Amino acid sequence: MNVMKTNINNNFFYMEQASDVVELVLPHEVDNPNNVYLYLEGDAWCAYERSAYYLTQMEVPVVLKKEVIRNDYDVVLLKAFFAVNDMYLPLSPTAVLKLVADDKLQFQIRDRVEGFSEWKENELKKLSA
Repeated sequence: MNVMKTNINNNFFYMEQASDVVELVLPHEVDNPNNVYLYLEGDAWCAYERSAYYLTQMEVPVVLKKEVIRNDYDVVLLKAFFAVNDMYLPLSPTAVLKLVADDKLQFQIRDRVEGFSEWKENELKKLSA
């Protein structure tokens, strides 16, 4: 079993299999014009790729992390996360809550935010340094 482990405030939480991220998260993020998808992982809300970018553009205080998923090939993702206790609603004046589940939230933001590719490239350079 390929388990991903992340440290937030010295508390470890585990994601199920890394392949779950690829199968469940990436389809939402590939062409995501204006949604923020948050996934509950232990005691943190996590967002990947475009959702992570949108959180940073809404100035939600998050920690960014480069996540490499090794399956048959490497997938490099940017992940933003914050402790469950640090979440305040509304997430942003421009975000409307669209879906609530035990381990997922979906917010829709009013306007499409451009610049994801450049942001990801710059953030990966910073995180690799």
